[in-house]
This record gives sequence, structure tokens and C-alpha cells, in this order.
Amino acid sequence: MPGNPHECRLNAKRFLRLAKRASGREMRRNLTDLAEIWTKLAAESESDNGLLRTFSELEFSEPYDALPRALRLRA
Repeated sequence: MPGNPHECRLNAKRFLRLAKRASGREMRRNLTDLAEIWTKLAAESESDNGLLRTFSELEFSEPYDALPRALRLRA
């Protein structure tokens, strides 16, 4: 099931807010690291969703030609 990039970015913002309020340096670093992970997950989710859309548009009656065309690969 594809993720939701918007939700991932919201989580990243939440962790950044928590990091700003954290009293210890290590806790701030950990929370900031978690925010970065959520940001990366958002980007990966967007990429995955695009790939899933491409695959859903493939015509599987032509298995050898459809994938390179859909991915705009040269023969």
C-alpha cells in the first residue's frame, strides 16, 4: 500500500517542533534525525507512487515492449 507523502511531511514538521522544544542536545539531535527520516519517506513515497501509476498503465499483452516504452527507455 503506497504511503501518503503529505502525512510524512506533517510528521517531519511535528518532529522538528518537538526538537525545538527539547531540552537536551541528544534529544534534539534524535528528533531532528527522525524528521529527516520522515522527509525522506515522503520523497520515496512520491517516487513509488509515480512508479506504481506507470505500472498500472502498462499493457501486459506486450510484455517485452511495454515496460521500456512506459519508462521511456531506448532500445
